[in-house]
Amino acid sequence: MSWGTLLERKTILLLDDAAEMHLLIKKALEPMQVNFIPSFNERDLIANIINNVSTLSLVLLDVYMPEKDGFAVFQAIKDRFVTRKFKVAFLTGAKEKNVVMQGLGLKADAYIIKPFTVEDFRDKVRKIVG
Repeated sequence: MSWGTLLERKTILLLDDAAEMHLLIKKALEPMQVNFIPSFNERDLIANIINNVSTLSLVLLDVYMPEKDGFAVFQAIKDRFVTRKFKVAFLTGAKEKNVVMQGLGLKADAYIIKPFTVEDFRDKVRKIVG
């Protein structure tokens, strides 16, 4: 599946404090020909959103982060980017029902639970961004 030239490619950002997850997601997304940009903290994520807003399709957020949890970061994104055209999904190992409901209650576009297969992850990303 080709989504266009490098300049037209969709951009996907990931906020996760684990470098291994960044490598896994980057590798999983390679066949989809998207621009992948990792972020390790909220400050970097917001800067990456601003710098890539024209091609940004999806922001993936881990729930459990050392400084600010993914729910608080999502609220900050909603507050700062009121007219956003990009999707936001949680990508996390947090699978407790109350945590999932909290994420969906914030009106996230999706909630992807780790662990997952690479194909399942790609399918979910395709469904989210179209």
